[in-house]
Amino acid sequence: MAANRTLIPITDTRLVGFGNLIRKESRQWWGTGQWLVQTLIWLVIVNGMMAIVAMAGPKIEEDLAKQAISQEEAAAARMALEQTVLMVYFVFSGLATAVGVVIIEQDAIIQERQTGTLAWILSKPVSRSAFLLAKLLANSGGVLVTMVLVQGLVAYFIYQAATGITLPVLNFAFSLGLVYLLLVFYLALTLLLGMLFRSRGAVIGIPMVLIFGNQLAGIAPWLGKIMPWNLVMDLGPNQPALAVLLARGLPLPTVSPILGTALLSLIFITVGLWRFQYEEL
Repeated sequence: MAANRTLIPITDTRLVGFGNLIRKESRQWWGTGQWLVQTLIWLVIVNGMMAIVAMAGPKIEEDLAKQAISQEEAAAARMALEQTVLMVYFVFSGLATAVGVVIIEQDAIIQERQTGTLAWILSKPVSRSAFLLAKLLANSGGVLVTMVLVQGLVAYFIYQAATGITLPVLNFAFSLGLVYLLLVFYLALTLLLGMLFRSRGAVIGIPMVLIFGNQLAGIAPWLGKIMPWNLVMDLGPNQPALAVLLARGLPLPTVSPILGTALLSLIFITVGLWRFQYEEL
């Protein structure tokens, strides 16, 4: 009995098995061809659209020259084109890749529940918190590299080649941070919905409505202040896309969408961790 008193019971099991789980989840990105497939898909969609708009620049300038417009008008037209190229990149890098995140994550919980993999994994010495956080961190890491960093690097040089403008590197990096924040928002939301619903329709449908629901800001302006739409797109003449302003080194008129998106993402993760503790397998 005296010897037993020296034993210290382990009571904190919140992250038991986290290391093994995150290695398993990371292998799905980096141990297969998924990272390459995702990188190429978004190079074609996001940077492809940006390149198409950028290539229209010389033709537009040629047409303007033929019209013999004033230097002031030509400068204004060129500035509008430069902003349009940047806007196209951020809209597609935010909205198109958000759709990709939802499609990738829709089966993160549902498929493993239906196949019995979830019950099998949780029968091992692993905690539910570790399981969910491993999925969140591994997938957010894959998204960061393939959908944000690689695409941003390519876009930076496309913009430089098309316009002759070298964007401030630090500012552009911060603007990519806004894109990443938006994607984490939809990643966390999709994981949460995967625990709340057993139907793929709800898990994929709700985020899709939100991704393309920026018109709701016209009905309820307060939504534009907390949802991620304004991070990558204009919501009106007085609500320009924050990522575009940041990339160009211009002051931000507000940080409410940044704080709102970050807070909602944290709420999704917190509720998800709490709800998963009571999940019936």
